[in-house]
Amino acid sequence: MPLYEYLCLDCRRVSEHLVFREEDFQPYCRRCGSRRMRKLVSRVRVRLSLDSRLERLADPALFGDLNEEDPRQVKRFMERMGAEFGDELGDEFDQVMSEAEEEIEKELSGGSRDDGGEGTQED
Repeated sequence: MPLYEYLCLDCRRVSEHLVFREEDFQPYCRRCGSRRMRKLVSRVRVRLSLDSRLERLADPALFGDLNEEDPRQVKRFMERMGAEFGDELGDEFDQVMSEAEEEIEKELSGGSRDDGGEGTQED
């Protein structure tokens, strides 16, 4: 099937479209609706069924060295899962990943603890 990818020049998001007649097709951004799009040269890929993708994620080798206490390792695992499911996870997944990156940055930089504004006062 002819799947084409287009880059939105407004929000920089890539949208994928199934196009049967390219001369009649007007690409649009699935995120913001913009029509300012540029066609990309896409990689060839094979779509796997949901069962196949879930089976890949069930491979115990993926979890063998995962340290759940290390946010960077958890983030890498989540990125792998995101790559496997792509757009099916939606914008919420992107937001969760952004928040996770912010938390990791705070932790790595020794982050300031937010305890609701309560602090100790000197007399």
